[in-house]
Order: sequence, then C-alpha cells, then structure tokens
Amino acid sequence: MLVATALLTIGLVAIATGFQYAASGVATGGGETAAVFLAEQRIEQLRAQAMTDFSAAALEAGTTTEYCLSGTISGGSSNCDGTPVVGPSYRRTTTITDLGGGTGCPATPLWCKEIQVRVSYRPVTGAGDLSQPRAVDVFTVLGPRT
Repeated sequence: MLVATALLTIGLVAIATGFQYAASGVATGGGETAAVFLAEQRIEQLRAQAMTDFSAAALEAGTTTEYCLSGTISGGSSNCDGTPVVGPSYRRTTTITDLGGGTGCPATPLWCKEIQVRVSYRPVTGAGDLSQPRAVDVFTVLGPRT
C-alpha cells in the first residue's frame, strides 16, 4: 500500500509539472502569434501604400518605432502609437531601405524598397519573469507598379 501511494504521488507531481510547462507554452505561443500579426499588419499597410503611391512619405528610407498594446485588436486597426506604453506591450520597428539597380529592381525612375519589421516583446514565463526578450522579424521587398 505504501509503495502504491508513493507511485501515485510521483505520478501526480509529474502531471502537475507537465501542466505548468503546457500553460507556459500556450502563453509563449500567444505572444509569438501576436508579434507575427503585428509584423504582418505593418507589412500590409506599407504594401497598400505602395500600390497607391510608391513615392509616399510613409515609404521613405529610414527607421520608425511604434509601441503596441497587447490585447484585442478590432476593426482592422492596431493599438500602436509612437510613445512607449505601460504594461505588457510590443515594440514594432520598421526599417525601409532603398535598393538600387542591379538587384533585380529598376534603377529609374523609382527603386525597390526592402522592408524589415521587427516586433520585440517580453513574454511572461511560468515564474512570472519578464527578463527573456524575444523578437519576430519579417522581411519583404516592394517595387513600383508599372
């Protein structure tokens, strides 16, 4: 009887530990999904701008940083702003680089644009720790419509 109780106790402790790892994995996956969504959202915003006006100010070479609140995003709009926010958030950095001729892009009148969107965040670990920074990078190249 004592051996059976010990084996049952060990089994229950193993199951409880497994649940903790599973919950941590679900939380990590949720943060990663939100980061990928925010990166793709920015790429799609710039792609839409390029379709209407490839020489728009939004497509000028340079780097911009936005801070996005975590949580529900409704109506196709983002919770992103240029000022840092308090609480769990994502930092979305967009870098646009002009690509010259010779890279498969026309040299004139407009060149292609390489776009990198990096979304950084700190997921909550199973111990409630926020010290493990993570990032998602998405790259694309846009060209003018002819």
